[in-house]
Amino acid sequence: MAASGAFHTEARLGILDGLRGIAILWVLWYHVWEISWQTPPIYQLIFIPATGFVGVHLFFFLSGFVISYPFVRALLRERPQPSWGHFAWRRFIKIVPSYVLSIAAAYAIGYAQQQPGASTIPDLVTHLLFVHTWFTDRYGTIDGVLWTLAVEVQFYLIFPLIWWCFKRRPWVTAGAMIAIAWIWRAWMAQCCYTTLFTDYEENLPGYLDIFAFGMISAYVFTRFGDRVRASRWHLAAPLVAIAGIAFLVALLESLYAYRFADQWSGVWQINGRPFLGAAFAVVALGSLASPRWWQIVLDNPPLRFMATISYNLYLYHQMVARELFDHHIPPYVGNPRYDPRWQVPYTGLVFASAIALATAVTYLFERPLLRLNPPRRARAAIEDTT
Repeated sequence: MAASGAFHTEARLGILDGLRGIAILWVLWYHVWEISWQTPPIYQLIFIPATGFVGVHLFFFLSGFVISYPFVRALLRERPQPSWGHFAWRRFIKIVPSYVLSIAAAYAIGYAQQQPGASTIPDLVTHLLFVHTWFTDRYGTIDGVLWTLAVEVQFYLIFPLIWWCFKRRPWVTAGAMIAIAWIWRAWMAQCCYTTLFTDYEENLPGYLDIFAFGMISAYVFTRFGDRVRASRWHLAAPLVAIAGIAFLVALLESLYAYRFADQWSGVWQINGRPFLGAAFAVVALGSLASPRWWQIVLDNPPLRFMATISYNLYLYHQMVARELFDHHIPPYVGNPRYDPRWQVPYTGLVFASAIALATAVTYLFERPLLRLNPPRRARAAIEDTT
């Protein structure tokens, strides 16, 4: 997970790690805010935690960038592309064991059994197959945050087909993905606004545009990044990143202002979601092309650490937050959500506990697994492409 001060490295891009660290802190803040109702010190910034679910969109953008980047790099440099065996192994060993462990933990402490509509066998079958988002009665069971893993894994499964199209016509493919996502959201609102819209808009077709912006950003970065970095234009790149941040803030304020409408976040995103993807792209590309003095804003040890533990922090943070609240830790009587003497220590305790748990799981469970060699067949496929 170590990042480099260079423009890019063969292994990882430090700027993306920083954005991943921001994304997980944003989502964590959002879910804690939902329980504690603690407002920021500057009340005008309330739109930031209130729209923290957009941090998941940033995760999807980063996934689109990261998984396509080695393929794009190989294509543009006329080298053999990574093997699909290696791709499948890395995705499996990164995602599945920690996911299954978090499900086991949810059942072990009784958390999963308490979720609305819980039914053990259907919940387990649909979640282990990563199809629970397609069943409205299974969508939020076990642990509400797990819906994003279904979207991610489904995207990984169709990525070979998407890549087959993308490597031939990157801009056309990205444009088609954006169009499909918009049509899906608009159609769901038209046909099923009072029934399936809220859940089905959040399925993979509705997020293809966010993934597309990640993929096209990887393409632009790989094709033009070195050229921009070697020119004087890279001195202006921080202004591009700042413009992207300003654009994102304006979008979030617009989203928050829509909060009194029926199904507000979903309705706003019918047309607004592509603009979020575009804002992420501008911030990422501007930062990647910037001098080191700007890059360090995102590419620094604290954010790289948060990026390292981000997956497990995502898996456990809401479980930790709700368990602490349900067990009255810290102690409270009645409704504590208007009492800053409870809000502040509760928020701090959730952050500390969730980060500590995620750190332990990451370093004691996830990272040792990531060092495992792939199965023989996948290893042979990898060797054939090197």
